[in-house]
Amino acid sequence: MIISACAYIALIDSHWLINACTIIAAYLFCVLLDNMYSIAVDTLIHPIYPTADLQSSLIYLIYMISYTVLLACICPVLGQLLHLLIDKMYTGFSKQLLLLIATNLFACLFVFLFNIIIGEYIGYNRKIVIFNCVLFTCYFIISTILIVNIIKTHIEKTDMDMRQDSYNKLQEYTNQIESMYSSLRSFKHDYSNIMLSMSGYFETNDMDGLKEYFESEILPLSKSIMKNTAHVNQLMNIKTTELKSIISSKLLYAIEVNINVSIEVADEITDIPMDTLDLTRVIGIFLDNAIEAALETEKPSINFALIHLDTEYIFIISNSFFDKGIPYASWAKPNVSTKGINRGVGLYNAHEIIAKYNSVFLDTEIQGGNFVQRLRITKSHA
Repeated sequence: MIISACAYIALIDSHWLINACTIIAAYLFCVLLDNMYSIAVDTLIHPIYPTADLQSSLIYLIYMISYTVLLACICPVLGQLLHLLIDKMYTGFSKQLLLLIATNLFACLFVFLFNIIIGEYIGYNRKIVIFNCVLFTCYFIISTILIVNIIKTHIEKTDMDMRQDSYNKLQEYTNQIESMYSSLRSFKHDYSNIMLSMSGYFETNDMDGLKEYFESEILPLSKSIMKNTAHVNQLMNIKTTELKSIISSKLLYAIEVNINVSIEVADEITDIPMDTLDLTRVIGIFLDNAIEAALETEKPSINFALIHLDTEYIFIISNSFFDKGIPYASWAKPNVSTKGINRGVGLYNAHEIIAKYNSVFLDTEIQGGNFVQRLRITKSHA
């Protein structure tokens, strides 16, 4: 039954490994509870093992029914706790770590089944049941502690890595701000030299030369400074530092690689009801994909907007797009990408993060040659 259930899950679900681990863990828990409950009933009420005696058979039947009711009361609570644990650890959970947990659970299952088969062969009695209960309890507790510690260590490492990445993005953003400030200072410092060079054209009344000098030297520099300053001014309305840093670093990089960037953040943005690390990861993935897709087109462009409404926040990321005929529904699957084999992990992780939230929705469409993604985050009081 256990092998059939795991095989069926492997065929119908892409998360078969973690589901198989859940099936085995549930089975081990049921076996442990059965032994503990049988000892309690056998000690406090009446021997429960069926014999030719009608009373003992009735006691055994009552035990089976009461055990089923007990499972029906306990399992939903454990199921909710398990879902909370899986939601917390799901994204970025490596297959190697899952294989380690699965190996431990299979070893535990082997010990349980071997002991049960031997018990069936030699005949159950009170001493065997007590021995099984002690053995199963110790092994199950040790395995549970081991698995919990492995998961806890992994979650802490993942959280630390994400915080380090967020810090690196903040440093990058700070460096870009300093670079633009240095450019402005340099421009201010060279202002007098520029004026002197222009005065030479005035003295010789060389208007054509002045016009050429202005268009080739001064105007491009002025446009570059004004363009970057305008983008930074728009992003100043985002008050969450981690989010502002990753958006600015991605979009300023897009400007550097000659992508036409448009930014609209008209209102002040604070307290977005989504975990900051999750939100920055999702937006970072979307912007990375937008930059790569835009660079494949003749006229690369990216439009970014963050809109603050009464009931929700809306992130809109639109980029020029070269359609390669891959259905978007398949992009949310692992290892599916327009960039080649084994490259489609980012978008898959983004969808897994979004799936954790009941108040976060993603709308995607291709509109007028642009690939448009709208991430809607509903406010909690709405």
